[in-house]
Amino acid sequence: MDWLVIVSSISGPLLVLGAVFNFSVIKPLNVAIIGLNAAITAMRKELHDETEKRHAIAERLARVETSAASAHHRISEVDERLQKHEHDGCKKYDK
Repeated sequence: MDWLVIVSSISGPLLVLGAVFNFSVIKPLNVAIIGLNAAITAMRKELHDETEKRHAIAERLARVETSAASAHHRISEVDERLQKHEHDGCKKYDK
């Protein structure tokens, strides 16, 4: 019977100590973990959005580069025609 009194006298304070530990340590850690999880989820979404924006910008840049190359080609053609026209015009006046 003495061992039952000893075990019950030890288990009571341990139970109180466990409850205090739970409320003072475990619950704040769980709240922090939930907050970090939400922050990580938000950062993943933001990273995904930024990645999509980067891909869209890369596609637009490729189209702009293609358009610029085409414009440069047309400008070169116009320049060649202008130079030919100026050169032909000089020949007419030299005669």
